[in-house]
Amino acid sequence: MSDRRCRPAGLAVALGCAAALAGCGKPPEGLPPPEPPTVTARHPAMTPYNPVKDFTGRLQTKDPVKAVPRVSGMVARRAFKDGDAVEKDKTVLFEIDKALFEADLRKAKADVQKAEADEKNWVAQIKLAQAELDRSDQAYKKGAAGKTDFDKAVATLEVDKAQFDVAKATREAAAAAEARAAENLKYCTVYAPATGTARRALVAENGIVEAYKTELVEVAPVDTLYAVWEVDELTSLWYRDRINQGQIDNPKDRQTPLQCWITRKDGSTFPPLDKPGQAIDYYDPEIVRGTGTRMIRAEFPNPEVKRPGKDGKESALRLLSSGDSVRVRVTAGRPEQVLTVPETAVFPQGQRRYVYVVAPGEGGDKADLREVQPGATFDGKVAVKSGLTTADRVVVDNLLRVRPGAAVKVKQ
Repeated sequence: MSDRRCRPAGLAVALGCAAALAGCGKPPEGLPPPEPPTVTARHPAMTPYNPVKDFTGRLQTKDPVKAVPRVSGMVARRAFKDGDAVEKDKTVLFEIDKALFEADLRKAKADVQKAEADEKNWVAQIKLAQAELDRSDQAYKKGAAGKTDFDKAVATLEVDKAQFDVAKATREAAAAAEARAAENLKYCTVYAPATGTARRALVAENGIVEAYKTELVEVAPVDTLYAVWEVDELTSLWYRDRINQGQIDNPKDRQTPLQCWITRKDGSTFPPLDKPGQAIDYYDPEIVRGTGTRMIRAEFPNPEVKRPGKDGKESALRLLSSGDSVRVRVTAGRPEQVLTVPETAVFPQGQRRYVYVVAPGEGGDKADLREVQPGATFDGKVAVKSGLTTADRVVVDNLLRVRPGAAVKVKQ
């Protein structure tokens, strides 16, 4: 019984071995060689390069202005909303209660009228006193009047002239008081002290404000912004050494300032890199010991972009905003011509950098591995200090499929 049970299993093993032996007798067909990778090759080119250094910076409001009242009183009306665009000396921000100031102006005008009347009165008194003096003088010369009457007429004229001078001074003082009262009444309307954006109001309606002390609101100018960034001590020394060596023009000379460009996070650059940059206008005179950095600043115009609104009127938006993070590119030497290749052509192996160069070989083009010494990276290009010439053909794409000494097919 046990032998019968084992027969099917033994038969299966025997058939399997026979099949295997039959297969081994016929070798598999060889695989075709892989197609060489198709690549793009470009010659290195001499490119104008303005040496630069990049820093991380931010945009700040230039010279924000705080609106303060010129008169004390109660805020009768707030005429703007937080965040409104305002125009200097045209946009009304607050109205201070005018009742007392209108009363002061009416009183001042009345005082001026009274002073003018007094002045006219003393002009008439002087004329009368002068006529009396003339009569006394004639009578005294004819012997019809004594010296005492003549002296009295002289004294009366002098007193009247003195009273006229007092009236004139009183009128001038009253006129000055009227002018001040009129100015105070005008100051009850608080206009925007600058063109820009009104931030959050610091005083509510019915609040009491004090002249030249209470802060009403801060206005942030938007047509110009500051770009601010920090430079570490080593970089500051690097610039100073090259300026002293004449490799960089002295930035303290207004004719040769260091220029800079800013790039937003979306990649847009102001001004365009092919245009002159903005001049750096301030260097912090000291390095802050806590951070080991020096603050640098440059001023950038903030252009408007106009677009039609729903009501058919144009609305304007600013391209830059205070608080934006930016990359600041600062000139670091004189312009020069450098040999460049596309940034995509250079790849690392350990601490070194390499490119693939297309070289003719038996049966077609092959890829040779070439070590290069890279320089600055700019505008998608890498400056090459050594390792290449303009006659070389450098592989710029499909690098993952390229191998040293392997065949490549160059796109025509």
